Amino acid sequence: MDRIYISTEADRLTVAAILVKNKYTVRQGSRRRPGTKSYDYFLEFELNPEEAEKIAGKQDKEGTK
Repeated sequence: MDRIYISTEADRLTVAAILVKNKYTVRQGSRRRPGTKSYDYFLEFELNPEEAEKIAGKQDKEGTK
């Protein structure tokens, strides 16, 4: 899964909505910054397996033309 760090909640939700509309699986999470009480917030995302197969199939067909 790829990961993108976005600090504001509104921006994370906007980016997550865009990724979901484009057929990505999205998770949000946080991790504590080392040595501080602060957190880094992120989205993890990957293309849905069904969509990845469709894209791979299209590329195979285009390659044989």
